Amino acid sequence: MRILNDFICDNGHVTERYTDHYIKEIQCPHCDLLAQRQLASPRSKLEGITGAFPTAYDHWATVHEQAAKVAQSKSYYEG
Repeated sequence: MRILNDFICDNGHVTERYTDHYIKEIQCPHCDLLAQRQLASPRSKLEGITGAFPTAYDHWATVHEQAAKVAQSKSYYEG
């Protein structure tokens, strides 16, 4: 399975690339030096009390509010 990894070379060029888990270095596409795989922090945020994903809930709420408005306007025009 391929995952997205960050690689950085000695010149400071950062490259993102899908690679297999065992790949530790690639050739930098900018300067042809070897770029080492870097640990990257996950890009998710959890709500502090419940541990829920706040952006996912916000998206869910927005979609459901829009669907309710559409359903209400359809019933208004049909009735």
